Amino acid sequence: MSKLDASMDRFSSALDRLEATINRQVLRAQAAKRLQEEVETLKEDRAELAEELDQLKSEARRLNELNERASETLADAIEGIREVLAES
Repeated sequence: MSKLDASMDRFSSALDRLEATINRQVLRAQAAKRLQEEVETLKEDRAELAEELDQLKSEARRLNELNERASETLADAIEGIREVLAES
């Protein structure tokens, strides 16, 4: 084998390694892009869930207030009925 053939073999081997390295980098970049897209989707989902949670908490507070008012109204009505019965 001549020096030229040996040099060409080394050059070809180096090109193969370079191509393999580039392919791995491309695959990593694609994987990183997919992960970034997933992270963005999860962030959007989290924001939507946080907003929904805030709305549900607000609704729960409103329902608790209505429940307290209804309980007070019922208690007043019961007391009024007791007074009427006591007078009879």
